[in-house]
Amino acid sequence: MPWENKRIEFYIPVFVALLMIIGLAVIYSATRDSGMNYLKRQIIWDILGIIVLFASVFLRERDIRRSVWMVYFAAIASLALVLVFGTTSGGARRWFDLKAGYFQPSELGKIAVVLVSATLLSKPTVKRVLVSLISMSAVLLLIAAEPDLGTAVLIAAVWFIILVCSKASMKLISIILIMIIAMIPFLYFFGLKDYQRDRILSFLSPSTYAQSSAYNVIQSLHAIGSGGLLGRGYLKGPATIWKYVPKNHTDFILSVLGEEFGFAGVLTCLFLYMALAFRILRTIMFAKDEFWQLINTGIMATFVLHVFENMGMAMGITPVTGIPLPFISYGGSSTLFFCIQLGLVMKSYAVGKAGKKLEGG
Repeated sequence: MPWENKRIEFYIPVFVALLMIIGLAVIYSATRDSGMNYLKRQIIWDILGIIVLFASVFLRERDIRRSVWMVYFAAIASLALVLVFGTTSGGARRWFDLKAGYFQPSELGKIAVVLVSATLLSKPTVKRVLVSLISMSAVLLLIAAEPDLGTAVLIAAVWFIILVCSKASMKLISIILIMIIAMIPFLYFFGLKDYQRDRILSFLSPSTYAQSSAYNVIQSLHAIGSGGLLGRGYLKGPATIWKYVPKNHTDFILSVLGEEFGFAGVLTCLFLYMALAFRILRTIMFAKDEFWQLINTGIMATFVLHVFENMGMAMGITPVTGIPLPFISYGGSSTLFFCIQLGLVMKSYAVGKAGKKLEGG
């Protein structure tokens, strides 16, 4: 292990592993009629994720800082290439088919935006803030072109949170916020496709779109509600067995968890997510410098927004997007890149002020 690492964060891998175990259980329940293929693939991705989680701690800090722009341009290149050579599914071109699994470049884009934003906003002059805004916008526009509106909005939100938590002037932040608010009506009427506007309208009036845009949400609500306090029992959920909820192994996996394990199961996951968020928050407090503080802030924002949006859309309190539930939804790219992000948090903890205090005392 590099000499710069003073201590190891053990709690994050434990919480991640527990969430992965829950995820494997509900993925199997949701996909068992298709055999063991989904489960086997997710097990492989989870193992790779855990390896990457620990391997990130062995990276040298100087190498991480030096590779920020390389990661960014790799993300830009992959996001551009996927629009031409990617696999199309459901009208969207977001994935590369690697035969052994699918790679989603937008996951790399999330990390790239966090790294570049932390690098530039650690010394937030007007020029650096504008460069940060432009670099984030390039990633956002490429993702929106796939189209993947949910991820695009999430990236913009994460960038803005990093900006607010930096030492940028409130005047500059206010100007950018006013510009964003002013652009919303234009983006709604001219930037969104019809089905994307339908999703927003169905969120506002689910009953009107009960047989179309809001169908998934209504079925998900029924499944979660039927689980009650303790659930109907593992592998015994009617909505899961009869596939009443579309995409219940990915976007709407909370419907399986809620139906079979009830409120207790959902609360258990929330507790694990809150515990992870607390560990990231603690790392922010003991970060070595502004660069690491902003990286951890961006990762925490990404993580919390994923949990809030996915659980929210499954329960009808946020619009439907393709945002996965970390470590529980089926998906290789999301699992791997969530582990990379948390690996960076562990690295920050290893080189942070807490480590120096431990060494001195």
